[in-house]
Amino acid sequence: METARHRNVYNTVQGRDGQVKALGEQYVNWLLNIYIFIFSSFALSRALDVILRPILSRIVPKRCFYFVLAEMPEEQHAQLRSHVYELTGATDAKSVRAKQFSDSSADKSEDSTPAASSSSEEKKTAEASTKAPEDPIVAESSMDYISLISLVVAFSFGTWYLFQKHWVANNVLAFSFAVNGIEMISLNKVQNGCILLGGLFFYDVFWVFGTDVMVTVAKSFNAPIKLVFPMDLLENGWFAKNFALLGLGDIVIPGVFVALLLRFDHSRGKGSRIYFLTCLFAYAVGLLTTIFIMHYFKHAQPALLYLVPACLGFPLLLALIRGELGRLFGYQDHEAEAAEKKKSN
Repeated sequence: METARHRNVYNTVQGRDGQVKALGEQYVNWLLNIYIFIFSSFALSRALDVILRPILSRIVPKRCFYFVLAEMPEEQHAQLRSHVYELTGATDAKSVRAKQFSDSSADKSEDSTPAASSSSEEKKTAEASTKAPEDPIVAESSMDYISLISLVVAFSFGTWYLFQKHWVANNVLAFSFAVNGIEMISLNKVQNGCILLGGLFFYDVFWVFGTDVMVTVAKSFNAPIKLVFPMDLLENGWFAKNFALLGLGDIVIPGVFVALLLRFDHSRGKGSRIYFLTCLFAYAVGLLTTIFIMHYFKHAQPALLYLVPACLGFPLLLALIRGELGRLFGYQDHEAEAAEKKKSN
C-alpha cells in the first residue's frame, strides 16, 4: 500500500505507456542543490585563496598539510612513518609509537620460515627484473593554512545558501562560478570568439523570445546558476523578494572574449590595455541597455542580444580606426604550442 510519504516524494506523470512515477520537483531541486553546493563551495574556495593569500601570507604560519595515497609493503610504511617524524621534528611519544609499530612489523616478518622468506625474495627479484617499476603514489595533494581558511569560509557560505537560499549567498557563489569559468575556458583566436558569440546571440534570442523554456527554468531552478538583483532593495533591504536575473552564461561567455583581448594587449608589448578596457566598457554599456529595456518593456530580455553587438562592435571599430584590424584577427594565443603541433603532424 502506498503511504502518504511516498506520494509526496513521487509525482505521477502521464506517459505514452500510461501513468509513470517521477521524483518530485522538490526532491530534484534538493539533489541538484547538494551537487551544486559542493562544487560552488570549492569554486568559492579557489577564488578566496587568490584574494586572501596576499593579505594573510605574513600572518598565517607557513605550514602545509600533505595528503598522499600510496601502495607499499607494510615494512616500508613503517619506515616512511619514522622518516616523517624525523623530518617534522616529532615528539618522543610519536617516535616511540613509530618504533613500536616498526618492531611489531619486524616480528611478523621473522615468524616466517627462512625457506619461505628466501623463496619470496627470489620471486620479488624475478618480478622486479621482468616488470617495469610502477609509481606507488596513487594520488597526492597539499593544503596550507590559507587554503584551509578559504575552504572553511567557502563551505560556510555554501551551507548558508543551502539552508537559507539568501540572495547574497547566491550571488557570492554564482560569482565564484563565473570567475572560475572565465579562468578555465579560453579562446585562442578572435575569429573563434566572434563565431562563438555570434552563435550564442541567435541561441539566446530564440530561447527567450521564441519559447518560454529558458525563463521558466531560470525562475524555477533555485540554485546559484544566476546572479539576482533585488528590485525592492530600498523597500525591503536585506529581505528583498523581487529579483531581476542574469544568467552566468551572460557573464562567462563575454568574459572569455574580454580575457582574450587582454592577452592580445599584452602581446602588443606596449604596456597598454586599450582593447581590454574598451571591451569591458562595452560590456557595461550592453548590460545597462539590457536592464533599461527590461524595465521599460516589463519583459524578460536575452542579455546576449545587447552584449554581443557591444562586445564585438566596440573593439572591432577601435581596431579599424587604429589600423590594427588585420593584426587583431591574425592574433593567435599560444602560438608556440600551435607551431609545435604543426611540426608533429
